[in-house]
Amino acid sequence: MNRLLLVYTANNMNRIFKTFCLIVSCCVHVSAAEVLERHIDVRFQQTPLKEALAAVAQKAGFEWSYNANLVDAGKKISLVANDWTVRETLFELLGEGYEFKPNGNYLILKKRKKPADQLSGYIKDPATGQRITNATVYDRRTLRATTTDSNGYYELRVKKSTQVAIARLNYRDTIFSVTTDSPRFQKVDLQVNTALVTHTLTLEENMQIAAGWAEKFFKASLEKWNAVNVPDSLHRRYQVSFLPKLGTNHTLSGKVVNDWSLNILAGSSMGSRKLEVGGIGNFTRKNMTGLQVGGIFNELRGNTDGIQIGGIYNHTGDTLRGVQVGGIVNVAHRTDDLAVQVGGIANFLGQTNGGLSVQVGGIMNQAPGCTVSVQVGGIVNHARQISGLQAAGLVNVTDSLDGFQVAGISNRARKVRGIQIGLINSANELEGIQIGFINRSGRRVLPFFNWGKKQ
Repeated sequence: MNRLLLVYTANNMNRIFKTFCLIVSCCVHVSAAEVLERHIDVRFQQTPLKEALAAVAQKAGFEWSYNANLVDAGKKISLVANDWTVRETLFELLGEGYEFKPNGNYLILKKRKKPADQLSGYIKDPATGQRITNATVYDRRTLRATTTDSNGYYELRVKKSTQVAIARLNYRDTIFSVTTDSPRFQKVDLQVNTALVTHTLTLEENMQIAAGWAEKFFKASLEKWNAVNVPDSLHRRYQVSFLPKLGTNHTLSGKVVNDWSLNILAGSSMGSRKLEVGGIGNFTRKNMTGLQVGGIFNELRGNTDGIQIGGIYNHTGDTLRGVQVGGIVNVAHRTDDLAVQVGGIANFLGQTNGGLSVQVGGIMNQAPGCTVSVQVGGIVNHARQISGLQAAGLVNVTDSLDGFQVAGISNRARKVRGIQIGLINSANELEGIQIGFINRSGRRVLPFFNWGKKQ
């Protein structure tokens, strides 16, 4: 019994020891990763650089590892840093030509081999001194973008000569120029946008803020931070992408209105002004003018002022002023001008505020809230009002007809002013002619031919 107890105790002690080692290992790893972000207070007045580096290490609780020949040990340093990170303190002490790599509780100092094309630094609120997290930092030429981390630190690959923009909800947008001679480490102060802070927030703005906090808590996608921080659209003359967010507009693709756009497979944008072509499809958050061609689909949330051509599917989320040509189906919510839908199977149109509307569908056309000038469907058509021609292989249905209905089987309308031709024709009120096997107008039913006059 005692022997079993000793074995059981030994096994438990072994497990406890392994767990303790794992915890210590994790703590050392986390500590190492945080060396450059530890906050310190230092004050140097004509202090030799070697002594200043030693003081930084002592304050931050780490050990140095570097070749003494790398630095000018006797160089005199004057610096006052209150609540600075180790990283920004070292950039001020040493300048641009060095890089730092944590290893355990050591910080390795090396010479940078070549000028970096990477910009880095901190974003701060000058009023509070707090670092600003989740601010969007992007190159205005390439639209490469990143966000600041929990310490307000960012790293961004930039062109040799460009403009960098910084945006954050409730702060003023800040833009600065970068040249080949510019420092690669940039600390930027963002000023609070008092116009946004003092006015009563709308429901949409409150929702944006709530989304932002949720994003911060759950560490969700970069794109939604960009949407919150960069509320206005950007403009580019052209862009090329392979997939959404994988192209010349990078993670800001959904915020950009492009003149000319090529999406090798698929792409997303705020809008398109002249031409957009997608091998598979195009996602457009707002409006399109000109021509949009998708190998399979075009998904547009705003207005179409031009032509949409989709191998299978076209969708206009708001107003169609132009033409949709879809291999299978076209959908538009409304039209107030010329609107033409040509679908291999079906067309759907929500409502009209006037204008000329034409639907040609291989099987069916639906416009239950619209006045349509021409509907031609292989099987069935339905519209609120026809002011022209409605022709179907089987069935036509409309509330009001001012023109012609022609169907292989049945035409039905509440009010008819014109001509119905079909096997069965039905109207509540008739001012015109019905030609078919059975013709009904009101309570009257006649074979072959029926007519009605204005009451």
